[in-house]
Amino acid sequence: MVAMDIIIAGAGLVGESLAEQISGEGHRVAVIDRDRARIAYLRDNLDVLAVHGEATSAQALESAGVRHADMLIAVTNVDEVNLVVAMMASRLGVSRRIVRLRNREYLKLDSLVPLRDLGVNQVINPEPLMVDALLHMMQIPGASSFAKLADGHVVMIGFDIPSDSPLAGKSLEALRRTDVPDSFLVLSIARGERIWVPRGSDTIHPDDKVFVLVLEKQIALVSSVVQRSPKDVDRIIVSGASRLGRTLAAQAAGFVPKVFLLEPDEQLAEEAANELDGVTVLFGRPTDLALLEEAGIEECDLFAAVSTDDQSNILSALLAKKHSSTRAAVLVNQPDYVSVVDSLGVEIVLNPRLVAVSEILMHVRGGHVHAVTRLLEGGGAEILEMEVADDSEAVNKPLRELDMPTDSIVGAVLRGNETEIPTGNTKLLPGDQVLVFGLPATLPKVERLFAKKRMFRS
Repeated sequence: MVAMDIIIAGAGLVGESLAEQISGEGHRVAVIDRDRARIAYLRDNLDVLAVHGEATSAQALESAGVRHADMLIAVTNVDEVNLVVAMMASRLGVSRRIVRLRNREYLKLDSLVPLRDLGVNQVINPEPLMVDALLHMMQIPGASSFAKLADGHVVMIGFDIPSDSPLAGKSLEALRRTDVPDSFLVLSIARGERIWVPRGSDTIHPDDKVFVLVLEKQIALVSSVVQRSPKDVDRIIVSGASRLGRTLAAQAAGFVPKVFLLEPDEQLAEEAANELDGVTVLFGRPTDLALLEEAGIEECDLFAAVSTDDQSNILSALLAKKHSSTRAAVLVNQPDYVSVVDSLGVEIVLNPRLVAVSEILMHVRGGHVHAVTRLLEGGGAEILEMEVADDSEAVNKPLRELDMPTDSIVGAVLRGNETEIPTGNTKLLPGDQVLVFGLPATLPKVERLFAKKRMFRS
């Protein structure tokens, strides 16, 4: 792997996570932010060059080494700043420029003025991915996480295992002996603070979180294996008329009979009511029990708290669960809240930072790594989508003979138009796409195993 000089504009949650991850992978990282406290924290805790100043300042960019930078990642909280930084970096010769844009109006701008002409190589926006994941989880009983892989041919689904699940108490060996076709693979089991790649003798327990890799066409079958009694979704309540909340409500209305949207800001509520067809918009606080009852909380199948206020999202979801049997989805930006919310019995935790970091890492690693999907906020477990290089160590060997690290597993192989869940006898050919799950310590070795040998020579 060739080390790069990378500038990150913005030391917020995403910027800090990226700086920690990328510097840990051997790249030289500079971070620019106007918040002195954030810069001081990075200087004291990470092996990065932390520059205090405006990201759009020529002096700050010079101090960060823009003249010899290979990549700029603009993830400040202001879309306009990110665009200006990309334009400046382009003029100063930075070849790769990744920009986070959360306002979709800028994506529409691309039809008038191509974003590439404004200095943008790649746009990152976690919101559409989170909406798509939530819509799928609505239709997959018991799903607590969802990600499309390999252009949608394969999906990763996380399931919380209830005590009455057909999987509870079964070992993986016993599962293989059932009549379930070879269309899914258990990637990992999370139990408490521990996450690992299971072996045949491992048993799935109630309350485990199980991550499976599934062929897209077999999602319904796998759902029936995990959940004993699937239930149709007839009513959902969305809390928060944010961009994400309005998009979620609008798209859910296409297949859910009763969709309610709660919003405490009167102007936003009025705008949403005028904009959305098939959605009942109610003005009021989502922590008001009377409002929840008006929306039919007792009959709710999913309560999605996706406002811009983490604390409101958490409190409203807990209130909804206390007064109903609904599943709950909660959007949290603060990383410290993720494990807390999960421990409170909330089924689905959405973290924009996790999505954004996953998407950006794909472009940082590049080359043979085509995609990166992070599973957990704290655990760092990832699914890498990689191309098998023609001179890699993995070519023409059965998977069982590969020197795979203990905490990693090949979950799927894509060859041309065919996708398969592999066995130990599967042999890889040059050009195959592989989906590999791994814990943090295993990832460098996993990448070396499938990459061109010369990429990792010193």
